[in-house]
Amino acid sequence: MLIALAWRYPQELMDANRAARANAGLDQLDRELGGGNSVLPAQAIAFEGRGRIPERDTFTVAVGEPRESWSELAIPHTLEDFMRYFLLPRRSSVDARWILCFACDRDAYAEAQPVWEDEENGLAILRRPA
Repeated sequence: MLIALAWRYPQELMDANRAARANAGLDQLDRELGGGNSVLPAQAIAFEGRGRIPERDTFTVAVGEPRESWSELAIPHTLEDFMRYFLLPRRSSVDARWILCFACDRDAYAEAQPVWEDEENGLAILRRPA
């Protein structure tokens, strides 16, 4: 056991140092989003949603056809799950006033007005009238 420990310890220590350096290199936004960096087409929609949607309000996530620039993880289920987690204490609801649009069919939300858009990535935050 002692020999195995002496053999593996230096390599494990180097691996831990490498991971610590990689984590230390992340900025505050990357740290806050965590796994969302692998899921979201762009970080901005998460932070814009958090800043614009009141904490006591509801939202829904609408996802259309993925764009080529999107991660293969940017599918409806993962986008909805991540945004539900990230936007807590806001609640997800089908008939919500706020719509997080990921290349969605805007005609389905004709009454909703855009409050933020990222046309390059096909993202928008829409708000229905009160």
